[in-house]
Amino acid sequence: MKAWFGRLSLRYKLTLAALGVEAAMLAFLIVNGVQFTRQELQQQAEYRVREAGETLAVALFAPLLHQDDASVRDVIETLQHDNGLKMIAVRDNDKRIVHQVGTDGAEADFRLLQPVEFSGQRYGEVALVLSSDFIHEARSRYVRQSLFIAVAALLLTGILLALSTGGVVRRFEALTRASKRMAQGDLDVRLAGEGEDEIGQLIGTFNRMAESVRFNIDRARENEARFHAIADYTHDLEFWLSPEGRLLWVNPSVERMIGYSVGECMGQQMDFPADVIHPEDRAAAEFQLRQALRGTSGQGYVLRVCRKDGGHFWAVVNWQPIHDYNGVYQGIRASIHSIDDLKATEANLRQAIHELRMAESLQGKYLEETEQERARLVSLLSAMNLGILFVAADNRVIYHNPAFSRMWMIEEEVALIGLPVHEVLAKSTSELARPDHFSRHLLSVLETRELSDSYEIQMTDGRVITELDYPVRDREGRFIGHLWIYEDITRERQTAEQLVYLAERDALTGLYNRHRFQQELARTMLESDRHHMQCAVMFFDLDEFKTINDSYGHRAGDALLIRVAGEIGALVRRNEVLARLGGDEFAILIPAVEGNEAEVLAERVVRAVSQIPFRFDGQNLRLTTSLGIAYYPGHATDADDLVARADIAMYQAKDAGKNTWRVFRADREADSEMRNRLSWGERISNALDKGLFQLHFQGVYRTDDGTLSHLEALIRMIDERNPSQLIMPMHFIQLAEKSGRILDIDRWVIHKVLRMLSQDPAIPAIAINLSGRSLSEPGLPQYIGNELRLTGVNPARLIIEITETAAVSDLHDAQRMIEAMRQFGCGVSLDDFGVGFASFAYLKHLHVDTIKIDGIFIRDLPGDPDNQVFVQAMVSVALGLGKSVVAEYVEDSQTLALLRRFGVDLVQGYHLDRPVADHPALRSKA
Repeated sequence: MKAWFGRLSLRYKLTLAALGVEAAMLAFLIVNGVQFTRQELQQQAEYRVREAGETLAVALFAPLLHQDDASVRDVIETLQHDNGLKMIAVRDNDKRIVHQVGTDGAEADFRLLQPVEFSGQRYGEVALVLSSDFIHEARSRYVRQSLFIAVAALLLTGILLALSTGGVVRRFEALTRASKRMAQGDLDVRLAGEGEDEIGQLIGTFNRMAESVRFNIDRARENEARFHAIADYTHDLEFWLSPEGRLLWVNPSVERMIGYSVGECMGQQMDFPADVIHPEDRAAAEFQLRQALRGTSGQGYVLRVCRKDGGHFWAVVNWQPIHDYNGVYQGIRASIHSIDDLKATEANLRQAIHELRMAESLQGKYLEETEQERARLVSLLSAMNLGILFVAADNRVIYHNPAFSRMWMIEEEVALIGLPVHEVLAKSTSELARPDHFSRHLLSVLETRELSDSYEIQMTDGRVITELDYPVRDREGRFIGHLWIYEDITRERQTAEQLVYLAERDALTGLYNRHRFQQELARTMLESDRHHMQCAVMFFDLDEFKTINDSYGHRAGDALLIRVAGEIGALVRRNEVLARLGGDEFAILIPAVEGNEAEVLAERVVRAVSQIPFRFDGQNLRLTTSLGIAYYPGHATDADDLVARADIAMYQAKDAGKNTWRVFRADREADSEMRNRLSWGERISNALDKGLFQLHFQGVYRTDDGTLSHLEALIRMIDERNPSQLIMPMHFIQLAEKSGRILDIDRWVIHKVLRMLSQDPAIPAIAINLSGRSLSEPGLPQYIGNELRLTGVNPARLIIEITETAAVSDLHDAQRMIEAMRQFGCGVSLDDFGVGFASFAYLKHLHVDTIKIDGIFIRDLPGDPDNQVFVQAMVSVALGLGKSVVAEYVEDSQTLALLRRFGVDLVQGYHLDRPVADHPALRSKA
């Protein structure tokens, strides 16, 4: 019903509403009239009954009084007929019905019981019943007449309403049609009929609204046209996303930039822009997009955008929120701008910077290599501050950098731009050592327009500055000025002199070292041959020096060596060479010796050492020395033989009771020792030349789980006369140290081990033993560093083992070597720990990673309580200093169990495995 009523037109709705109201009113009037008529008729009926009752009472008084029933009957019948009573019943005082006419009526009839009295005397009563049918008939007639009148009124009202609302409805229909036309896009709608009445005012308002809508839509179309003229033809990709992230619009540049059409981007099959973001950038970009959709603005977000053809390009994204006129958030407008050209420019710039840095690094190669020690400072020499001075073609300064002012000691406040170059240099507060030479050079440079050679400028304050002149030309090759580059090379000169000094001098005493001594010996022997003269070599060391070093510490030993060097240096003439060969060994080279000059000097040296007063920590220490002399060419024909004979002579002096000197004496024992040395020296040289050295490997295991930690490389020599036999190192290492060939052996081991590690990364770390002589070799750290770089081996896979005895004998060299290895990243282990009297005291000065307890404490450990105490003390101290502990010579399970209980970290020995060339760790990993 409601839906049907809603589909009716306004005319019918108004008509039905009016008729409904009128019908309701008429119905109310009819109902009210019926009620009113009924009440009136009831009152009239009651009045008639009362009147008839009173009449009958008067008329029946006499008959009842005389009990005249016939008269009663006549009266009743007459009154019934005249008054239309339905029933009349007369009773006497005894309630006897005297006469009754009619029957008892319906419940709705009117009833009356009228007593018959006179003068207060009751004679009977009359019962009357008046029928109510006349009321029903009157009500029915009234209803019929009222309905007829109501229908007529409704018809008349409907006709009048139809006629009166037609004009109104037609005007509303016109408004409706106009509204529909506007909704369909026809904006040129204008209605007639504007007036003062309500509909006329409504039509006027509609016309004004239509005009405003037409104006706004025209304006919106113009704005949209402008927007599309700008957005559709911008070079960048522009798009609009709803607050939910749905694409609402994208400009045609999308097809040019990424290959997808606007329709493809707007379609259901594509999630733009997420689908065009590079997979590696998508997660971060989607997070940024969610942040942007919250209404934030942003710019400069860099990502990669994928093209339809599979390629991609770098782009930067900018975005900002969009709001309508009411400030309601409508999404974000974003733009994607390609920055591939910028990225290419950045790549070219990085390449240019890289090439520039490469070129800058080449500037560091100004000094030639003098010794391996000097190579450490090459990178430092490349970082130089250069003074720059640009001079125009008219010889006036057009630019200078602060380094130029600092070099020439010109105050920064002095303005130099625009001044002639000779006035600029005249403002320098630094004085030239040779101003006349520099003036001629300056005139020559200003006259020439070619590249000049480097010119050195000497300053009176000792500084040395180099000058390079470069002609500056434009694109056409026209000369436009000079570029002068100044470099202060004073420090480099000083560094070069210092490098030479370090390469030739002993760091502790300042005396010549073994390397320089050997050079001087070779030069002196050549001079002796040329002038047919003889020279002498003295070897001497300090008696019982090791006992002093162990008892009083390395500071006392160092002080003693410095004191001896000073005392003996005062005895040596200018043409003689005093050198420290290592530890407490010294040598003196005497050229052009005549007579007994060498013996006289030897006596003075022995006496001077014995008379040195030395007091340390309240203790007076007495020193003695044993000295040996050998002559060239009387005792030897080459340098090695001469050194060996001087060494033998020194030991002959020791055999004579020490604190004395001896000239080499070729007795049977000395000859035997000499032949033995020469024989082993030749065998060692042959082994190096013919590849007769061989490495065996023994495993070092963790005590907690028994797994392999690393390997130790142990050298063996193949017997050239019996290749099936191996010569153990105890037979040739000491002689190799005496002859100096131990340096070559150490380098061979380092080279061999690093080549093995580089060939198989799965091989565990390998420990190698360095000799005491190698600790004082200044070029060895450089050699190890170069080998590590050439092989590409991780330095942590190489462990350097240094014996405690070697480290204590020359603590400074040991500390220098340990520090160099730690800087490389190699592990460092202190071997044979505990054999010295002051092991614990030295341990805090040697920054090693591991200590290896000497085997004398491990052998028979379960049955030696004293050694158990020593081992526990060494483990406790080492672990307290943060160092790990290795125990060697583990030959049974009881020893291994004790070491595990003491807290030893690593163990090695025959109980675990024996040294072999083809160790299982190498075989299984290869």
